[in-house]
Amino acid sequence: MTASSVAAKRTFPDLDTKSVFGSCALDEAASEAWRLATDRELPADIRKANRKRIPAGQFGPFDVTVENLRFRAYPAENRCDRIIVGRGALPEGQEHELLAPFLGSGAIFVDIGANVGTYALWAARRVGPAGIVIALEPHPRTFAKLEFNRTANGLQNVRCLNVAAGPEAGVATLRFDGGGNVGGASLLASQTADRRANVMVAIRPLADILLEQKILRIDVIKVDVEGYEDRALLSYFDHASRDCWPKTIMIETVLSGRWERDCLAELAKRGYERVAGTTENVILQLAR
Repeated sequence: MTASSVAAKRTFPDLDTKSVFGSCALDEAASEAWRLATDRELPADIRKANRKRIPAGQFGPFDVTVENLRFRAYPAENRCDRIIVGRGALPEGQEHELLAPFLGSGAIFVDIGANVGTYALWAARRVGPAGIVIALEPHPRTFAKLEFNRTANGLQNVRCLNVAAGPEAGVATLRFDGGGNVGGASLLASQTADRRANVMVAIRPLADILLEQKILRIDVIKVDVEGYEDRALLSYFDHASRDCWPKTIMIETVLSGRWERDCLAELAKRGYERVAGTTENVILQLAR
């Protein structure tokens, strides 16, 4: 897939998954430009204006190491990459802190909507060689970045799968407006008229995916799929036995208004209790 087929509005850098990590240096000018585009001390409209002024020559990719993890970042097209480059940190620090107690050595972590790996790679380090991370990312370009980042970190306990979780097997349209955050791609019909960079992706029930991977238990599952969380997750409970239910769930609730089924209500009926949360996510634990 070429950059032009991904972006309807902007021409993003060619995808580089061949050169070794460290080949794409972050220079001082680009570092400062992306710092100003992500500085939380600045108002959001100023950050956005700063980002729009960044020339294409500073779009990346850039090889950066944050929190002992390596990423080849494309900050012009992905919010996670912008924060990695501009702030020198992973974007979900609060969520990581809340999830950490549930991810010990040997744990199994399932990441639905893995993006470039800021959860999956972080979790892989926590669960160690005895643990397993299953990372699902349907967008083909983003998946290639995820797989590159996994390889750059030498993480053999991460299995990256180019597929979306959904209620039944097939293909679906993943919609993206071609703007500055490919992580906002959605399997749902657009709420605006400006989602023009569409791509067809594979979709399969989570139960089938995990059975194929020989995963018989889930310690922690994270679901962040732009309002598709109910379709991705709840059908799993319709078919899996209680022994296979996740012990802990983190689910993004920002777009819960787009759910067909109320994830929180249905999970509460199945015995899940809220144990923590942020402004964007809720962490639930299965009562014993």
